[in-house]
Amino acid sequence: MRIKTGGQHQGWTVVHQARRAWRGSFEGVWLGVEESAGHWMVGRQHDGQSMDDGFDADGNWATSRHFRERNEYLNMRRALAAYDEEAQNASDVWNGMWDQRAHEAVARHLAHRVPFPAPVRLSAGWIGRGLTDHHPPRGSTFPLDGPEAKYELIRYLQGQTRFDEIVTEPGSVSEEEAYQLAINATGPIRFVCRGVTFYLGE
Repeated sequence: MRIKTGGQHQGWTVVHQARRAWRGSFEGVWLGVEESAGHWMVGRQHDGQSMDDGFDADGNWATSRHFRERNEYLNMRRALAAYDEEAQNASDVWNGMWDQRAHEAVARHLAHRVPFPAPVRLSAGWIGRGLTDHHPPRGSTFPLDGPEAKYELIRYLQGQTRFDEIVTEPGSVSEEEAYQLAINATGPIRFVCRGVTFYLGE
């Protein structure tokens, strides 16, 4: 059977998945989150003969790795690293665009986790480390619908926090706090993480 990205599957929200043909068979992987608990999971689909047989008739998959610490941010980071590794182990699933597409899927999922109470248009941007408001933003968008602006903000944040180590600088919020601020935003917001200023503005 085939499962739907963005839908619920055995208690998990399917954030991203991929399946490819390789030498006469198909291999695939998928990434899920149990939002109420903040747990993340990386699953390996069954090897099969089509795009539709990665899950058996009961919706089960081949193997999985679970990330169940109390800190969802760390669970997410570790799951993304494991997901990349699992995709590379699944023959032709991984390709040059894999990393970008997986992170985009996570950002889109996080951006829609907290809905906006009313339609709003915002721009997303960031100002480089040590620069002030008098300097032009290093990245900035035109005004976008709220969820799309939040998605762009999370993508900017991902770009600055992709290193293995977790860094907190004086005057900056932690990376975990930065993600929570971005996820929960329903209007203009501004914060500093790793010395970089991130914002949503009207």
